[in-house]
Amino acid sequence: MRKISSRSFMIFIMTVAFFAGIAYHTVNLIAHSSEWITNPMNDELPSVYGLANAGKIIDRNGVILAQSVDGKRIYNENEDTRKACVHVVGDDSVNIATAIQTVHRTDLTENKFTGNFIFGLGLPQLFKSGDSVVTVGNDITLTIDSRLQRTALEALGSYSGAVFVYNYKTGEILCMVSTPVYDPQNVPEDINTDPAYDGAYLNRALSAAYPPGSTFKLITANAALNEIPDIEQSLYTCTGKDQVGGHDIVCFEPNGTVDIKEALSQSCNVFFAKIAAALGKDKMTAYAERAGFNSSIKFDGIESAESVYNVSSASENELGWSGVGQYTVLETPVNMAVISAAIANGGAPVMPYLISSMKGMTREPAVGSAIMNKETADKIADMMSYTVSSNYGRDYVCGALDVCAKTGTAEVSDDGLSHAWITGFSRDEDCPLAFSIILEYGNSSYSVAIPAANKVLTKAAELYKTTSPYNF
Repeated sequence: MRKISSRSFMIFIMTVAFFAGIAYHTVNLIAHSSEWITNPMNDELPSVYGLANAGKIIDRNGVILAQSVDGKRIYNENEDTRKACVHVVGDDSVNIATAIQTVHRTDLTENKFTGNFIFGLGLPQLFKSGDSVVTVGNDITLTIDSRLQRTALEALGSYSGAVFVYNYKTGEILCMVSTPVYDPQNVPEDINTDPAYDGAYLNRALSAAYPPGSTFKLITANAALNEIPDIEQSLYTCTGKDQVGGHDIVCFEPNGTVDIKEALSQSCNVFFAKIAAALGKDKMTAYAERAGFNSSIKFDGIESAESVYNVSSASENELGWSGVGQYTVLETPVNMAVISAAIANGGAPVMPYLISSMKGMTREPAVGSAIMNKETADKIADMMSYTVSSNYGRDYVCGALDVCAKTGTAEVSDDGLSHAWITGFSRDEDCPLAFSIILEYGNSSYSVAIPAANKVLTKAAELYKTTSPYNF
């Protein structure tokens, strides 16, 4: 018997594999012809990147925020609604990176194939049937409420900043507003040169990270309650300043003798700075990262900026300042709201989402990794509730809801300029809202951030608070 050489055998195997590959791809092309042909990379197709035939974008109540009419993109008839929703919806361009019309442009427009499979394969036009490709629009329904969007825009006033509100039981984003805004129906000609529009393409709720100031004390409190056995019995007398690492940590004013609950309510910098320094870099970093720092939040194809906690090269004094949300700590409004949601939910947040329906998709609540254990979360929730009642005033925050909150005044310059923060949640079973609000250079959280929260939360209570749980 003639012996077959190994070389001949390999040639035989490669030949069989080659023709098998050709057969596979041919069958695959025929079986999935419409998918191949309507792929956006097929240069024989009508453009899928424009909005001339795009579907509607609709809010949770059926309000049309954007639609295409006679080949032109039209936005809501109300100018305030257009402006309040511009960072969520987007404009005709792709300048707002996180907007629905940027991220999901190809989902809003779809090319449907009704002809033969050889269309688009580079063959002579005689053999093609390009006229059998029709462009149709797909609608996207969002979770936001355009009424609450308008209220949030009004609450921010002339400040640059952001409002983020979501249902911490379901994950639905009810409000996401960033300022400054512009009218997508009539984009200003000087939007790229007028300082009034600086950062107008940036959704600050997702894509901006700020020093969190005293809102970060929620993270330091979590670390303290878990790592320091007697922290709830420990007392500290605050005279307005004290040394950590050989340099001063200062408070806004002397806070007297405080325990951890009172220290959070009075926002005592020295108390929490001493905790951070005592716990050390590794533990503080671990608790920060558990709360979403040094990572981003992703939903519906959208990715936020990273919140940042990096104390690797910090001195002891700088580590202390990091424990009160200063030093180089940075926080996104969306992550701040997720932290509050975690506290409200007993330690693990339901993650936010923006799209309620798109091409038949369905949504289920997605629970994120636990930020803290339930016992600690419940203690911090009680401390935040006490902070509202003893320091801010319930009617001043929102008399219609049982709000737990923490403010922060984050210093951003040597001349005393500060951002004004507030974050928290409502304990109401029929109105489970987590929120964060920042007003750039608002300076006083008490006089700027709390009134903004009051306006937004009062409107939310008017819209959603019922006798039936989660009746949104």
